[in-house]
Amino acid sequence: MRGVAYGIPALLALAGLTATTVTPAAAGPSAAGLSAAAASGSARAAARVTLVTGDTVSMDGTGRVTDVRRGKGRGHIGLSIRRFAGHTYVVPQDATRLLGNGRLDRRLFDVTQLVKDGYDDAHLGRLPLIVSYRGGSGTRAGTKRALAAADAEVERLLPAIRGEALSADKPDAGDVWRALTDPVAERTAVTTAPGIDRVWLDGRVKAAAQDDSGDPDPEGGVAQIGAPAAWKKGYDGKGVKVAVLDTGVDATHPDLKGSILKAKDFSDSGSTDDRQGHGTHVASTIVGSGAKSHGKYKGVAPGAKLLVGKVMDDTGFGTDSAIIAGMQWAVAQGAKVVSMSLGSTDTQGVDPMEKAVNDLSASSHALFVIAAGNEGPSDTTVGSPGSAAAALTVAAVDRHDKIADFSSRGPTADGALKPDIAAPGVDIVAARAAHGSEGEEVAPGYVSMSGTSMATPHTAGAAAILAQEHPDWTGERIKAALTASAKPLTGTTAYEAGAGRVDLTRATGADLTTDPTSVGFGTATWPHNDDQPAIRTLTYRNPGTKPVTLDLTSDATGPDGAGAPTGMFTVSPARLTVPAGGAAQATVTADTRLGGADGVYSGAVTATGGGQSVRTALGAIREVESYKLTLTVTRRDGKPDDAPGVTVANLDTGKQYTPFDDDKDHPDGKVTLRLPKGRYLVDAQSIDPRGRTALMVAPRLMLDHDTTLALDGRRTKPVKVTAPDRRATLRDAQVLFAARGTKPAYDYAGGSTVDADTSLGQVGPGSSADSFVTQLGGIWQRTATSPTYNLVTQRTGSFFTGLNRTFSSLRGMARVNTSVATTLARAQTAPQADWSTPDWPQLGRASLGVTGVPRKAPTASPVQYLSTDHGLRWNLGARVANSLHNEDTVSFLTDRRFEPGRTYRVGFNGGVHGPAVAPASGTGAKRLGGSYYVCVPMFSDGPGNFAYVPQATLTTRLSSGSRVFTSTTDDTCLNVYGGLPAAPTRYRLSINADRTKDYKVSDRVEAVWTFTSRDNGETKGVPFPLSVVRFHPKLSLTGTAKAGARITVPLSVQGPAAAKGHLKSLTVRVSYDGGRTWKPVTVRTDRTGKRYLTLTHPKRPGTVSFRAALADTAGNTATETIHSAYRTVR
Repeated sequence: MRGVAYGIPALLALAGLTATTVTPAAAGPSAAGLSAAAASGSARAAARVTLVTGDTVSMDGTGRVTDVRRGKGRGHIGLSIRRFAGHTYVVPQDATRLLGNGRLDRRLFDVTQLVKDGYDDAHLGRLPLIVSYRGGSGTRAGTKRALAAADAEVERLLPAIRGEALSADKPDAGDVWRALTDPVAERTAVTTAPGIDRVWLDGRVKAAAQDDSGDPDPEGGVAQIGAPAAWKKGYDGKGVKVAVLDTGVDATHPDLKGSILKAKDFSDSGSTDDRQGHGTHVASTIVGSGAKSHGKYKGVAPGAKLLVGKVMDDTGFGTDSAIIAGMQWAVAQGAKVVSMSLGSTDTQGVDPMEKAVNDLSASSHALFVIAAGNEGPSDTTVGSPGSAAAALTVAAVDRHDKIADFSSRGPTADGALKPDIAAPGVDIVAARAAHGSEGEEVAPGYVSMSGTSMATPHTAGAAAILAQEHPDWTGERIKAALTASAKPLTGTTAYEAGAGRVDLTRATGADLTTDPTSVGFGTATWPHNDDQPAIRTLTYRNPGTKPVTLDLTSDATGPDGAGAPTGMFTVSPARLTVPAGGAAQATVTADTRLGGADGVYSGAVTATGGGQSVRTALGAIREVESYKLTLTVTRRDGKPDDAPGVTVANLDTGKQYTPFDDDKDHPDGKVTLRLPKGRYLVDAQSIDPRGRTALMVAPRLMLDHDTTLALDGRRTKPVKVTAPDRRATLRDAQVLFAARGTKPAYDYAGGSTVDADTSLGQVGPGSSADSFVTQLGGIWQRTATSPTYNLVTQRTGSFFTGLNRTFSSLRGMARVNTSVATTLARAQTAPQADWSTPDWPQLGRASLGVTGVPRKAPTASPVQYLSTDHGLRWNLGARVANSLHNEDTVSFLTDRRFEPGRTYRVGFNGGVHGPAVAPASGTGAKRLGGSYYVCVPMFSDGPGNFAYVPQATLTTRLSSGSRVFTSTTDDTCLNVYGGLPAAPTRYRLSINADRTKDYKVSDRVEAVWTFTSRDNGETKGVPFPLSVVRFHPKLSLTGTAKAGARITVPLSVQGPAAAKGHLKSLTVRVSYDGGRTWKPVTVRTDRTGKRYLTLTHPKRPGTVSFRAALADTAGNTATETIHSAYRTVR
């Protein structure tokens, strides 16, 4: 197994439910394949996320935003949506400035990642934040009182970052936002409240692993790093406290008996016992006695003592704040070494965990040994907090000292040289937790795992041995000694393995170290013919009693793996004498004029003498052809915008930059980037103090020389669109745009709400018609009962600079007569619309949808007129809610083409409500290997529309015989990573859905399927063969039919059984007494092959319930029961 915690465990984000983020450093798949395989359509409203602002974002099964509901009092706040590199960001206008000046964590608006991390509303009812403070206690007092009044609770004190972890119920998010911010304009909050420095997401952490090669190392990493040689010298870590921050430990394992000094739970699991397995494996790699294996699987430093901080719970996930709290506790308990096999994606700047590592290292002199991560072999993938400057960051090698393919590479997001060192991390055998599930068992009580999680404890154990040998050394000195004595690795760069692989044979007994522990020259700007040599000072320290004379050499390789040109890296002097108890300095010079190819050059300075060999990693980057891009942003009022929302997207490489989000002040509205030559899109949003928004886009910026781009809001123009009914006014609108990248993964799409205070403008030249498109669309309506005009204007090759268009007639439009049913009293309904263009699917990813004026429901009269040009396909929907804002349902008709000049009739939310499986809408179930997802909407309406009912309680269970794979409640769509056997297996899937509290019809729906499934190796996934029966009686808009009447009930079959010749049997029973008794009903077939029932209702009003059972020719079965499917009235 590979063990780094990279996000939430089994649940992935397919139809809107969970997946991954911060992680122990065991390498594991992202399960993106399952998500991609599952997302075959657009199962609507599969997930909901409440933002820190109090606004609520709904998403479908493909991750597309389907709706954003504004928080209380926020109807006037605009929104923007941006889709790039697989992530969707939804940003309210009043957060734009705080993001621009770095006060607000961008992760708070990455709805894609929030869903993957299980922060959607179905899985997390509270908003988790980390807040850091500035100023004195008096400055903060008023803000803290406001936060308390907003019911924000302090979860943890985090003095390491001068902050706190806060949480609040999501319905209170809007109040918390108002407490955190200070409104300095009529429409937008643009600054943090007094005393607030920064607001971060309290991100998730997860211990994750994957199958090994199945070939555990017979010698083990302990021998590989030379630990037995250290033991022979009398060093086994005795007297050294090592903290392990992980998933806890199994204190009953014989290998850990007597090793644990203290243990504390930070995960809220109520125990420090390791019920996951990752932490026990890590701990025994450090201090394991090998007792259960008669010494075979002994740890690196068996004489050391453990401080166990359980920062991840029994399912393997925790939070950033739990990790920081564990770090604070570890140093308070006197830990000399802190082992952290965990990490998350690094970003530019210093995040809370990085800050805690740096500050605690300086104040306590402890050494934090942290996994590099498992995102290799790509560059710039070292995770946080391993990216912290003070950390000893660990890469993974195999038994042959080859860098592991999964091991994360440097540089960091800030360009620093990382990782620092490497250690064994492939097929490592260590103790198995009695209640753990991770790892491949190789012997009783032992499992094999892989990852930088496994390399980290090898290094932490080595640090404990040096701490025993040199009790007066600081963590910084121990770090220097380990890197100085590392074994060189052939064919490996410093950005892959730092100074080399841990080598205790050389580290023990040696005392020469260098400061700094690595020499990074940063990036030399292109062109290189005028580069100036860069010089760094390297200090050698000798605590011994005799002087040491050293011979200094340097070696390096270039981006092609060949040796760097002679003279590119030099060290002077060639011979250096370091006095006893003193230090001496050498200079290292990098002359990047001498390089060949542009890219990364790395190597080491080696000093030999006095029986010692000291290595110091070095690295320099020869920038590829690059130029300056200077952006100036001016608001509509003519003043510089010091914190606009600006994104620069490289359409050739997929890289994205947010230049104003750089922790710096920009009073002149100016920022300069240095970017590789290429094709870029620039997207800017500027808001003036009056709340007026300017949206500006440069569709095509060829950066082949130093360029200044003026983004001037004064040059934008307003939007004026007139509907065929000239008295209709704009109710809701959005502007969308998309650009095609060199690869589909590099496409960029954006969307923003548009109102009377929004103006649009193109900056610079346009692009080609096949590489850029923009649309402006919305709903125009006069009153709640008058027709709606859903109008779209499209332009290719350029962005709008204002828009003035009149739709003078209904010619070219389609008419849709709609009806909306409901059983709720005092209900209202509002039309919703969204659209897509087959030639530009990217636009759909950026769409927020639009909503019309609410009216009373039920209703049979709404009329909608739709634009039909440009091949538009429409998603039409209706939201129904009662006067208490208790949402009844959101019902969607998806992806339909309407022809001009034709009239259509569409019904929403009518009975009978029941389960549906329609691959075109993303509903059903599928497996990919051992992973699977289930997304069966149990209350889809009679007309066949997907419906989402937030009040419903769903219980889903997947089993095979006595083995239960899933048993969960309240998951509309479920995505589970791993667990299913590959061989053909008989399964039972049951879903029980209950909405009896709010509904009079179809209040309970139950379904059970039995089927056989196996892993056939399909990369696109294998559907579970689920079939359902749908009932389509003609009912009133309140879900009733006439008592005593004889009626025909058409029915249909969905799923594999619907195919010709695949239905083996179908029976239906009906109940008129609430399910106490059931009577069989004959299923008939008319001349066209359509099935139906004939029922005679009792004369006494009541309910009609259905129970259907079917079997297909493959042996799969389905049984469903719909209680009170409809009511009968006189």
